[in-house]
Formats: sequence, structure tokens, C-alpha cells
Amino acid sequence: MIGFPASDQLTVRDLQAFHRALDQAKGFDLDLFRNLTYLMAELGEAVRAARQLERAEGLSEEDVARDHLGEELADCLAYILKLANYAGIDLQKCYARKMKQNLKRTWPKKRPGTLYTNHTKKHE
Repeated sequence: MIGFPASDQLTVRDLQAFHRALDQAKGFDLDLFRNLTYLMAELGEAVRAARQLERAEGLSEEDVARDHLGEELADCLAYILKLANYAGIDLQKCYARKMKQNLKRTWPKKRPGTLYTNHTKKHE
């Protein structure tokens, strides 16, 4: 029986290894493209959960909505880890490399009160 690694110091590699073992133990679908569609469905669920959090009234409702959003984001993370496994990607290495690149980048500043960084509307 597979168990979740008990550690406050889990790495992305640990999580990928867990999902490799879980996929094998449970016989999950390993198809890269189908799993991309499963991720898209989970993202949709995360959007709905985020809307519930925005509309929540009172601390009790917010706590329930926040927990629900956390579960949906965890599902999204699980699919991202699985997709990296199916493609043979060391996600920890790739993430570190990409964030180092991002630290050197600059992005245009968003104007206050606008959704976009340029001076024209995106969809006129």
C-alpha cells in the first residue's frame, strides 16, 4: 500500500515520485493529452471555487470556501506533477531555472484601475 511521505520538507521531486507510485498502484490513465484535459477540468473547478470564496459572507463561509479552493488547487498541482512525469520532466529543476530567468525579466507596470498594461482596451 502506498502512503504519502510525511515531511514538512517535501520537494517537488518527492511529489513527482509519489505520483509515479500512485499512478502505478491505482492504474491511472497515463495518456499525456487526456491528462491535459483532466487538468483543464480541474482548473475550471478551481475557478468556480475561487468565485465561491469571493462571494463568501462571514468567516465560517470563507473558511469552507478557502478549503474548497485549496482542494481544487491541490488537484491542479497533482495533474501538473503527473504531466511532468509523463513527459519525463524534472519539474523541480525546470521550475528553478524558469524562476531564475523571471528574476532577470521586467514586466510593464499595470496602470491603476486597468486590467491591461497597454493604453488600449484588449477587446474593443
